[in-house]
Amino acid sequence: MKKTLKAATFVLLSLLLVFITACSKESGGEKVSKDGEIIIRFPHMYVGTDPHAEWFNKVVEDFNNEHKGKIKVVTEEIAGEQNYVDKMKLLLQSDELPDIGMSPQGLLDIAYEAGKTVDLTPYLEENPEFKEQFDPASMEVNTFDGEVHGLPNFKGLIGYFYNKTLFEKAGIDAPAKTWDELFEQFETLKASGITPLSLDTAETGWITSLWFNAMIGSSGSEGLEFMNTYFPTDFNKPYIVDALTKVQTMLQDYTTQDAIGAKYDTAAMHFLNGETAMIANGPWMIGDFDDPAKAKEGLAEEVGVALFPEQTVFDTPEKGFYILSQDKEHQDAAFEFLKELVSPERQYEMLLLKGELPDSPKVEITDEVKEKYPVLADFLVQAKDAENRILYYQKTWYNNVTNEVSNIYPALANGQLTPEEAAKKLTEASLKNE
Repeated sequence: MKKTLKAATFVLLSLLLVFITACSKESGGEKVSKDGEIIIRFPHMYVGTDPHAEWFNKVVEDFNNEHKGKIKVVTEEIAGEQNYVDKMKLLLQSDELPDIGMSPQGLLDIAYEAGKTVDLTPYLEENPEFKEQFDPASMEVNTFDGEVHGLPNFKGLIGYFYNKTLFEKAGIDAPAKTWDELFEQFETLKASGITPLSLDTAETGWITSLWFNAMIGSSGSEGLEFMNTYFPTDFNKPYIVDALTKVQTMLQDYTTQDAIGAKYDTAAMHFLNGETAMIANGPWMIGDFDDPAKAKEGLAEEVGVALFPEQTVFDTPEKGFYILSQDKEHQDAAFEFLKELVSPERQYEMLLLKGELPDSPKVEITDEVKEKYPVLADFLVQAKDAENRILYYQKTWYNNVTNEVSNIYPALANGQLTPEEAAKKLTEASLKNE
């Protein structure tokens, strides 16, 4: 029976790959336009309500106008991170590669290991001023065997947001300093008729996983080391079981009824509508707080920001955009677009538009930014005093492990798994990579 299922799965994947390849040939598969423009194909997930969408579309439009007749970037929108990852994995198995890729869930590593990415080191050496704009820590995580293969444009400095109005209604004066105090606040909020948390479980459970990771990283020296270790294989640790126990309680007692199976958008919606008191997320969400299309009126004035308990913050160098073009002409053209996409000027635009923290040390956090986003300015001050600085799971755990949590969280919530069993499943998933 297992062999039959595996064979059927292989056939289905093969058919899907053929379909995707055919579609790419039919729509936008040309490499040079009739007018002689070099076509750069770029599938992306900056779609719809994604906080980067407005910014990204403008970058593409401006670049195409400036390079008209020479280079044209043709984009393909793929809604949803998991959909993007799944399609890119299939494309990496085909001969119909796009010219540029993004790196959610370790896609840069996967593309590099498949031998598909282009070494960007010669381009950086030819453009020394451009090379100097990057944070050295970011360059390090985008370097493989001495070669740079990715170019980032933001950094992952992450805490959590809270609704000051809801805190006040529940009689809570300030964010919790310890995990015990935080769970006391959950109970206080719940007793006041307020849902404490926005959580999710689908597509690697981004929001829930941030809490999970922060619990591990703040548990002591061993947990801190674990969250700063790439590709760990043993999750059968007391501090991880303890964190999973806390996550189980959060999912069972302190979140929305639709959290099990929910994607990020659903969890974010509850916070933006003022229906939950807390959400873990990065500064890129700040721009949504005063967006009338996304948030309830006046939310921006109600939102505060905090480090996780025990003075814990995510401080994660990001893996960046990469080039997959298979000929020099398209590689050169793709690099021209990447230069624009990750330039300090474009990073500042994103900072001003959405509060996204730039990767480049050359981008100044100006008074204009601080005035527009006081919550960001507050967060940066708090982050300087963080005692535990950790990386997050999508950058350090094997890809199949990050996917496994979307199975584990619902099972924990429903009582189908104990925290010990959940830790064992994460270990089993990780060991499959050895």
